[in-house]
Amino acid sequence: MKKNILKILLFLVLENVGFGDAAQILGDYYSIDKGKVYYGNEILEGANPKTAELIGFSLLKDDKNIYYMGEKIKDIKIKNFEKLGQNYWKNENKIYYRDKKIENADIMSFKVLNEDYAKDKNHVYSGNEAIDPSPLLGKIKNPETFEFLPNGIIYATLYGKDKYNVYYINNTMSNCFDSYYFIYEVKGINRDKVEVLNKWFIKDDKNIYFEGKILEGVDYNTFEVLPNGDGKDKNRSYEYLTKDELKWF
Repeated sequence: MKKNILKILLFLVLENVGFGDAAQILGDYYSIDKGKVYYGNEILEGANPKTAELIGFSLLKDDKNIYYMGEKIKDIKIKNFEKLGQNYWKNENKIYYRDKKIENADIMSFKVLNEDYAKDKNHVYSGNEAIDPSPLLGKIKNPETFEFLPNGIIYATLYGKDKYNVYYINNTMSNCFDSYYFIYEVKGINRDKVEVLNKWFIKDDKNIYFEGKILEGVDYNTFEVLPNGDGKDKNRSYEYLTKDELKWF
């Protein structure tokens, strides 16, 4: 008898605290609670808790709409939706990065490289912007075969290759708000033997390169990168190279 009473009391307690109806955390401030979808403490009006799912950074989709950072993306009607990779998605034959449409992206050749970079047969993209919009800033000869080298994404410095060349790519601030990617072909390098050492130095089977150019006079066999990022060989230190790069800070 006592056991039955305890079971009844336990059931009533759990019922009162809402056991089984706890909030479901989706991530990036999105959650579902009591039949409502929330971003932080705000209800996303009209969002369907039965179909809501996180598809990228702060990017939520249900059966009718897509939301970014708690705001419904305007002029989007779910039709032939496809998630291409984290942060990249396709809808109605248009490709998006987070909440931004990628203008003139080639749908048939479009491929996601990682959560922040993608490519098609015409361009390589950082987010929703082509990193090679103008030949004046350099050009990737064959974007469709472009890939990043292992360890080739280091903050504002990128190293990659296509079927023709190896590239040193530097994202440079032009002012407090804007930046541009400058693309340099690494001349003479063995694209099948290239190895990224750090943001400044790479090597192949014969040479050491600093910012995409052969480092003249270096002793290849004894060259090493120090923990602070500088390079040295048995004859000298190359710390002056990296110091020159940082001196304007």
